Amino acid sequence: MYALKDIMAHLETLAPTRLAEKWDHVGLMIGGRSTEIEKVLCALDLNLEVVEEAIEKGAQLIVTHHPCFFKPIASIDYDTPIGLMIQKLIQNNIAVYAMHTNLDIAQGGINDYLADRLGLQHVGPLTITERTPLQKLVIYVPVSHYEGVREVLVAANTCTIGNYIGCTFGTVGKGTFIPLEGSNPYVGTAHTLEEVEEVKIECMIHPQDLGTIIEAVQQVHPYEEVAYDVFQLENVSRSEGLGRVGVCESISVEALIVKLKEVFEIPYVRLIGKADRQVSKVALCSGSGASFIGTAAACAEVYITGDVTFHEAQAAISQGITVIDVGHYPSENIAMPLIQTYLTTQCQMLEVICSTVDGETFKTV
Repeated sequence: MYALKDIMAHLETLAPTRLAEKWDHVGLMIGGRSTEIEKVLCALDLNLEVVEEAIEKGAQLIVTHHPCFFKPIASIDYDTPIGLMIQKLIQNNIAVYAMHTNLDIAQGGINDYLADRLGLQHVGPLTITERTPLQKLVIYVPVSHYEGVREVLVAANTCTIGNYIGCTFGTVGKGTFIPLEGSNPYVGTAHTLEEVEEVKIECMIHPQDLGTIIEAVQQVHPYEEVAYDVFQLENVSRSEGLGRVGVCESISVEALIVKLKEVFEIPYVRLIGKADRQVSKVALCSGSGASFIGTAAACAEVYITGDVTFHEAQAAISQGITVIDVGHYPSENIAMPLIQTYLTTQCQMLEVICSTVDGETFKTV
């Protein structure tokens, strides 16, 4: 059994709420952070049918992709669908947490999941929503403790340089200091200048990891006061954004469509453009990504998304890019197992299930 706040912390790690678009509403929708959770239900949308499913299956938390409160509500009328839904959730002590554009944008989120399922390589954001400058961390440590501090530093640092992790540089030099009255120095005596052979360890870090890294280093560093510097790196940044673009082995559009039907478990797609061309540069965006057709046309040969209108399709044809519309619902519902697997891994005593409610709005008849 886990407190809701602990599960929320794990979900925040997967898809930080800070990544969400400014117009979006994500995070805790309904519930108390101290609520004890034994079972979680993952669903693309929140509706009465999903709420009934959660009640029937004994779930205390519903994790959705689409927020249930997208626009402010003026009243909670139990005779309306939204009012009845809120009533049932509160009466059954069921919390609701939404992960929307933050899960779209997050590294390891929906779009990365789709890119992986399609076998894309050299994957990056289709459109940038945020650039986070990296930092250089410099820590000074006596030579005697260099290896121990470096090992802890590497273990706590998530920053990569290309396909490499654990990158550091060490420079040997002399550190000087004068302990004052009341200090408890590892070496030296009060009011006496001390010289120590030290190593200056340098590495790049993500700004949000600084606190965690310093806390870990302090556990093994011998000095009473750990000396370190932090420098902003203007020329290196971590880019995050909506959609993904990558490359694959050359494949015909016809063969790609067959693969998409298997991956998304759908009987049909809507094709805009020719089916007999070969493609290797692929862009994708879960949900409604038609507004990025122009962006995709500049870097890819085929674009996979949902909710393409007639005029957007005409624009795609004029720009020479093939677009495959797999539908809004299939392109996002596929990621519910992603949340299920993540939570099950992070909280092994937690039961996590995916909704069996068919939320597809458009039916083929």
